[in-house]
Amino acid sequence: MILDKLKAGKITIEVSSLMPEKILNILWHNGIYTSNITKVNITTVRFQVPFMEYKDVQHLVKKSKGKIRVIGKSDIIVLLILMKRKISLCIGGGVFLLSLYLLSNYIWAIDIETKNNLSPFEVRQELISIGIKPGLKKEDINVYNVEKKLEDLSSEIMWVRARIEGSTLKVVVEEKVNPPSRNKVMPEQVLAKMDGEVKRVFTFSGNSAVVPGDIVKAGDVLILPIQGKEGFEKEVKPSGSVIANTFYEKSMELQISGKKLERTGKKDSDIYLNFWNKKIYLKKAINDFESYDKIEENGGVFNKIIYFERAGKNINLDRDSTIKESVEKLQRSLEKNLINDAKIIDNKVSVEDIENGKIRIKVVFTVEQDIAENIS
Repeated sequence: MILDKLKAGKITIEVSSLMPEKILNILWHNGIYTSNITKVNITTVRFQVPFMEYKDVQHLVKKSKGKIRVIGKSDIIVLLILMKRKISLCIGGGVFLLSLYLLSNYIWAIDIETKNNLSPFEVRQELISIGIKPGLKKEDINVYNVEKKLEDLSSEIMWVRARIEGSTLKVVVEEKVNPPSRNKVMPEQVLAKMDGEVKRVFTFSGNSAVVPGDIVKAGDVLILPIQGKEGFEKEVKPSGSVIANTFYEKSMELQISGKKLERTGKKDSDIYLNFWNKKIYLKKAINDFESYDKIEENGGVFNKIIYFERAGKNINLDRDSTIKESVEKLQRSLEKNLINDAKIIDNKVSVEDIENGKIRIKVVFTVEQDIAENIS
């Protein structure tokens, strides 16, 4: 249909030549239809030809050493040219937006922030070892698994925070730092590194400053740099160990009855472009979820909001077994942070009902360990 309209369209041209009539004869000889022929002057003639034959006319005129100039087009030709330009622009814009959307589903950069002891290169190598590198789909990256695996891989890492922002995976690493040395109260002493109740004292050199049953605070003197009875003392370098009961409190909240909101696996999303704080939506979420989690992924111009449906799940846990399992879990968590020689000898459990079927479990663990810190 469009081709038929192009064939019906006319274009008005002016041809300049020493013998314009000869050019008209050449056009007629080549089967090119001309109409509305007007002689402008002795060397110029104006006429109309079909739009589809303009290229042939241009070729024949230049071959005859003439000059050609377009001076008018029919309305249908102008309209079709404009439509062609707009269609091309729309197709190009559509391809650009589609490409932008597809590329935004991938991670193209990894931004790593560390402190003093670890370099970004070392962390990047650890990420590569667990399969995290640029070019991965966002949906294939579980940031919580990445955090846990990094913490397990290196003893220098205390905790990790990994988040996806736009097309960048941002990883913040907090390193383990040795605590600063305490100021010495006196030269050559043994101090308590934490609070506790003294159970046993073993001195290799120096006199004990505490006895079993004493309550000491962090920084208190445990072994003096003096050895011998009164009147026969001599200065020595103190050393030894002091076994004491120390106390750690841990707690957690649990829901054992009622309804608990959990993700169902269903999700929806808004996709929009942001130009100077104006949002142009490419996709709008239906979002008929009663309860949901919302996560925003800001990538500058191209942005996304994901809605995760949450639904109530009935919970009815056995109170006693849940408390027992929670205490065991808290104990395992504490054991990870204790020194090898430390031993958990007792625990005191208290349970508090909060609301809506939730309880708060507090456990005070009694840990027997050496609290002596030898200062050299």
